[in-house]
Amino acid sequence: MVSRPDQSESLQRTRRRSFLTTTVSAGMAGLSLPSLLARRAEATVGGNPVSDTAVIQVWLGGGPTHFETYDPKPQAPAEYRGPFQPISTCLPGTQVCELLPRHARILDRVALLRSVEVGSGSHDVGMFICTTGKPKKNQPATGSYVARIRGSKTVSLPPYVHLGFPQTANLVFVPNFKSHYLGGAFDPFYVYDDPTSEKFRVPNLQLVEGLSSQRLRDRKSLLEQVDQQRREFTSNRAAASVDHFTESAFEVVSGPQARKAFDLTQEKEATRQHYGMHRWGQSCLLARRLVEAGVPFVTVNFDPHSFSFDMHGNVEKGMKSAGPRMDSAICALVEELYQRGLDKKVLLIVWGEFGRTPKVNKTGGRDHWGPVMSVLLSGGGLRVGQVIGSSTSKGEVPKDRPLRPYDVLATMYRHLGIDPRTTFPDHAGRPLYLLDEGEVIQELV
Repeated sequence: MVSRPDQSESLQRTRRRSFLTTTVSAGMAGLSLPSLLARRAEATVGGNPVSDTAVIQVWLGGGPTHFETYDPKPQAPAEYRGPFQPISTCLPGTQVCELLPRHARILDRVALLRSVEVGSGSHDVGMFICTTGKPKKNQPATGSYVARIRGSKTVSLPPYVHLGFPQTANLVFVPNFKSHYLGGAFDPFYVYDDPTSEKFRVPNLQLVEGLSSQRLRDRKSLLEQVDQQRREFTSNRAAASVDHFTESAFEVVSGPQARKAFDLTQEKEATRQHYGMHRWGQSCLLARRLVEAGVPFVTVNFDPHSFSFDMHGNVEKGMKSAGPRMDSAICALVEELYQRGLDKKVLLIVWGEFGRTPKVNKTGGRDHWGPVMSVLLSGGGLRVGQVIGSSTSKGEVPKDRPLRPYDVLATMYRHLGIDPRTTFPDHAGRPLYLLDEGEVIQELV
């Protein structure tokens, strides 16, 4: 017969858990932070040890032009090649747009895919395919799958972080970075504030107003006094896990690990300047800090709120604004991955939902184009310093080595040690694969 705690012990446990529930709210699906941490840990497949690999996904919301970034066409007619000139890079015979001079110097540490076909000019469909691996809505994001399967290296850090603008109903299109049928415990940990702002705050790591770290610790001490009869951890594993996750939740808001990972002031000023003192640069720097601390998946969302790369008009003006910020943020991140010995642990993926039309339109812009786009990869232990695939002379369709976003995702899952044929039941109970199609890009491995 299993003995049950007496009423007094049960009341003490309830008070203790209630304290963390009300003081350390997770803000997701009504779960307290201790419950959230416990559910994530329980969901780790097979109890396997966490693989020490990570992904940073830089999302170029709106669909970046391949002509004015990674696949210029200097020999094409003027209405195709656009307003900018190409520049040579450290890879012989490979050029990029003149707006990306730092890219030109680090191309030996990246792989450019110039023949990726999305197959749709719809923002929604393109985003669904790239961010979930499925061409339809309400599918879990790749980061949510990673959170579900891998968890984080340490329970006091979230396994999936989203840096960038919030998903709001007034947007014409909404990136799909949520967990959907996997459950709210595997949604990203959203950080919406601008890291360059003096008012930058990380939600759930800020204490309740008027509650200092010392006062929080005093309250914890009082709870420990109430709970003087310590549970026998060896004889009651369920109770042990409750204590473990309560303690972990306390450490998230009062302990040093999460706070240190999110604290950009610990970086040298020269490093911050190298990334660029703008939202994109500081977000990429923060992403590097997070994966270094043990977060396995970080999405850096480049301005979907202002449709940065959805340049239907005046691509020249748009890229003169976006290009230099993109150049500093991405290149500093690539450089640091290699300088800090993270190039095998961390895979960087830079992409959007499609390319742009080969011919410049009447307003000087480029419209949606699903037949071909470019993708940048770096790190991940991959064979870099190469260009894989090409588009036709006017940048219309793949010329050779056609690829799909599913192939990029299959390569990503390989890096993470995740089988893309793993299944999870949807709301109807049907087992669905992470990927229904896609092959690892062999030139990279």
